[in-house]
Amino acid sequence: MKDIPFYDVIIIGAGASGQVCALQCARRGKKVLLLEKEKQPGRKILVSGNGRCNLTNAYVTAQDYQGGSRLVQAVLQKFPFTKCLDFFHELGVLTVQEEQGRIFPLTGKSTAVAEALRLACQEAGVCLKTECRAERIQKKKFFNVTLQNGEVFSARYVVLACGSRAYPQAGGTEDGYALARCLGHHITQITPALCALNVKEKAVARLQGIRAQVRVRVWPGTPQEMTNEGEILFTGYGLSGPAVLNVSGVIGRALRRGPVPLTVDLLPNISQKEAFLQERMARFGKRNAKEFFAGILHENIANLLIDFAGIRKNLPVAQWTENTRRTVARTLGAWPFTVLSLRPWTEAMAAAGGVNCAEINYNTLESLCCPGLYVLGELLDVDGRSGGFNLHFAWGCGFTAALAMPEE
Repeated sequence: MKDIPFYDVIIIGAGASGQVCALQCARRGKKVLLLEKEKQPGRKILVSGNGRCNLTNAYVTAQDYQGGSRLVQAVLQKFPFTKCLDFFHELGVLTVQEEQGRIFPLTGKSTAVAEALRLACQEAGVCLKTECRAERIQKKKFFNVTLQNGEVFSARYVVLACGSRAYPQAGGTEDGYALARCLGHHITQITPALCALNVKEKAVARLQGIRAQVRVRVWPGTPQEMTNEGEILFTGYGLSGPAVLNVSGVIGRALRRGPVPLTVDLLPNISQKEAFLQERMARFGKRNAKEFFAGILHENIANLLIDFAGIRKNLPVAQWTENTRRTVARTLGAWPFTVLSLRPWTEAMAAAGGVNCAEINYNTLESLCCPGLYVLGELLDVDGRSGGFNLHFAWGCGFTAALAMPEE
């Protein structure tokens, strides 16, 4: 019988967390096999940040994530922003900081990050096998990993870094969940995250393609209220843009219980909307509603607001009743929408849900269900907001697991 090739570590998935883990394990003297089902490693790295790779964020904190709070805190403690930056600079990647703390490679291309990781792994002695899909893992004295083509490899430790179901056109699958489940893990329901929203209000289609700086509130006026400020993009089906993507993971979890209420503050920098309207009416009282909103709202937004509030279009604003003024102020500050569903997985850049973090040693990322197994990155029930947070968590997971893996 042919001997089964043996490694210290087999890592399944050559994405962000998998490559960092492979590199750090190899640098610590371990014999590493890195398996990737696609033709090339790091396909999600290549498409991240619209092809520019927003690789981390200068202001990353545990509050930027949903799920697994203790695990996230532990990972960020071991791999803070400064260590992340040093890590990539050591790989030869020059970086630049842009607005809101977002860090990109100086070249402006994600290939700078993906190629630096690939070359570093190669130089450290990592054995990378592409177009190799892991089909089964068995745990005896050691782990046996069987590929779809029938090949079998053995190792002391196995790392699941398979990514999530999100963005299947860049390799997202449910493979990792199935492998984790077979080794004793429970999977919390997975839903799209960093994803646009389908809303009930069909009139929003009149605003298709329009962008605005807003404040989004989910469950407004309740103890569960969550807010996010930034750009919104109105679409034919509903709402998109960073301010919406950043609350989509929370909304996805909540949609399991039914539609989710959401409001949009069209003038987030003006706290006293009624006082603002009164002052503006004193100056522009002879204008009709459309003229009155010129300079503060996009024309199409103004037209839809006028219809929504039931304002007579040719009436001078000085003749608005107190009730009309209050309705306009309330709509400007809390335009109501009802979220019915998320957009499909093909449009989701991340996933909410995954391997239950309660089943993972948060200091080492080793499985509590199957000793010697490590679970990383997007496969875990953790999702971050947009702006480099999900990639930072993935790098940090790879670094944490490699550091924690026992020396032989």
